[in-house]
Amino acid sequence: MLNIVPASKYDATTVETFFGDHWTSQTNRHELLTHGRFIEINGGRRGFYAIVPKEKGIGQLRTLYFTEQLQASLLLTLIDWIKDEAAENGYQQLMVFSHRLSTDTLFETWGFEKITGKPPISVDKPSEEGEWWMTPVTSSTNVDKTP
Repeated sequence: MLNIVPASKYDATTVETFFGDHWTSQTNRHELLTHGRFIEINGGRRGFYAIVPKEKGIGQLRTLYFTEQLQASLLLTLIDWIKDEAAENGYQQLMVFSHRLSTDTLFETWGFEKITGKPPISVDKPSEEGEWWMTPVTSSTNVDKTP
C-alpha cells in the first residue's frame, strides 16, 4: 500500500535519519520538516518531497528524493499526485530547481518547462549551478462523475 505521510507526523530525527549524509547539505531544513511528505510503500519510507509556499500562487517543489527501493514505474504517478496536492493547496504553478541532467530529463518528461532568465519569484540562490523548471498544476477530475 502506498501512502503520502506528512513529515510533521514524525520527529526531526526520523527525517534526518531518512536523509542520512544528505541531510547536512539541505538548506532551510525547517521548511522540509514543516512542508515535507514521505512516500511510504508497505510501511517503508521510499521517497520524500516538500511543496514550499512561495509568492504569486507558486509552490516550490523541494528535495524530491527517492531511495533505490522505489520502483521507477511509480515516478509518473507520484509526480501526478504531487501536482494534485499542489493544486488542492491553491497553487497555480509548481517550480523546481534541478542540478542534474538526468533530473532535467525527468522534469521535461513530467511537463515542466525550463525557465530562461531569473525565476518569477524571489528564491534563495542554490549553491550549485542548475536549471529552474515550472509547470502549471490542476487537480485531477473524475470524468465519470454524474451531474
